[in-house]
Amino acid sequence: MGKPYSQLGEYPRPSVAVDIALLTVVDGQLNAVVQRDAEGRPALPGRFVRERHTVDETVREVLELKLGLSPDHVHPHLLRVFSDPDRDPRGWTISIAHSVALPPDELSGVVGELAPVASDGRLESGEHLLYDHDQILASATDSLRRRYEERPDPDNMLLPPYTLSDLRKLHETVLGRDLMRDTFNRRAEPLLSPLAAPSGEPAKRVDGGRPARLYEPADEAPTATFGYRLPGKSG
Repeated sequence: MGKPYSQLGEYPRPSVAVDIALLTVVDGQLNAVVQRDAEGRPALPGRFVRERHTVDETVREVLELKLGLSPDHVHPHLLRVFSDPDRDPRGWTISIAHSVALPPDELSGVVGELAPVASDGRLESGEHLLYDHDQILASATDSLRRRYEERPDPDNMLLPPYTLSDLRKLHETVLGRDLMRDTFNRRAEPLLSPLAAPSGEPAKRVDGGRPARLYEPADEAPTATFGYRLPGKSG
């Protein structure tokens, strides 16, 4: 039989951390926020869970204390627990990893640097993140792509108003492939709210080319999705 509950404190216990992969899109490139230690080695921002603190409280602490962000309007996504006993050479730790996606305009004062992310979910520079943060970043990238296969800009990385072309380019960057324009437009348009000009006519953007209709997210989050995997252009 195992030890009785009264002797729970005799069991060895790992340190528990919260690590966050913060993603954004800048100039058609997916980026992650990384921070460097005293030796210049990159890692994802994180923090150990303090005594009597919850995981949710620690997520807010990472956002506010480590990244310099206001956590009130940020919606983190739980990825999974990373628990390889050898993941951290400093000792036995587990990480309850999360991901966050934000528009670049909200990252002007963020603590860290933007590092381009390659199609495989790792840093495009070839640098390896500390510990198992390469795996966490890859998991965050996969999670982001799954969300963007289902709904138009579910993480609100594109500031409204925007055109269908703007939206498609964002999805192409996240998904890492070109999409069929007409099919994308046909699936996305019913899930958005079109803007109207003061005259009551559809609001459009005119920037030297063909006027393009402007949209914003639907007033209520749609329960409908794109229907199935967005089709890419044939090579």
